[in-house]
Amino acid sequence: MRIQRTGLGMVLIIASILCTVATGQTSKAPADAANDTSRKVIQRGHESYYRLRMLGLDEFQSTVQPNWEDVLKNQGVTDAQQTAAALNLLNGLHFSMLLDQKGKVTVKHRTDNEPRNEQVRKGFEDIYSGINQATSGFFATWSLFMLDSPFPAVESNYNLEDLGNRYRLSYKEGSSDVVTMMGKDLEIREITVDSPEFTSIVRPQLSKTANGFMLNGYTAEYTPKASKGVVHLEVKINYAPADGMQLPASLIADGTLDGAPTHMELAFSEYQVKKH
Repeated sequence: MRIQRTGLGMVLIIASILCTVATGQTSKAPADAANDTSRKVIQRGHESYYRLRMLGLDEFQSTVQPNWEDVLKNQGVTDAQQTAAALNLLNGLHFSMLLDQKGKVTVKHRTDNEPRNEQVRKGFEDIYSGINQATSGFFATWSLFMLDSPFPAVESNYNLEDLGNRYRLSYKEGSSDVVTMMGKDLEIREITVDSPEFTSIVRPQLSKTANGFMLNGYTAEYTPKASKGVVHLEVKINYAPADGMQLPASLIADGTLDGAPTHMELAFSEYQVKKH
């Protein structure tokens, strides 16, 4: 049996490039680069989001469970006998992930049964790579809103424009231009990164809680300027309580990579949380 990767792992990795740029360290601002009003707004922005670091999170581990029935369906496997045989193999694959103190995600895997032939071995390797890419890519985007902060440092160089019923925040990150559009309540509507290589846009779907805005999902677009790899992505996130915090319980991701549809469902459970 050979299960081909759907490409969603790469879709999530590509979409997360936005967050790699947007969370970088902006240059230190001259004393007059941002006025007191702008600095107060950005400080309020930092305080308005559900930041797990501020709630004491150091790291957490969980299991990662793909929806194998859905994977097989998307691969065109419909024969009952073939489906049963494939599920017997796939249910013997086990995944876990660790998000560490530096925000790095490591995915591990093990199998109950060694591949019986080279074809199955290659199929397993494709699956391992796909789950690793999908999990790492998802958490790169998720961390921007839930772990760290989607705003630049208060004392960095940026420009905040008051447009009446919303704010436009802009700053440079290396050779990229980052623009964040948000309401007066600091709810971010869109983050755009324009670089020499690509344009990337994330539109978060947020809900307001007692501990700040939480990320319930997002849509993302990634458009290279000189190559293939155009990505459209929609992600929905569900949460579960763990040690007084809300952590991802599941995600459903649908997207396209150069027009080819992709779909993946992952569930997270058996949390192990370390706090400071």
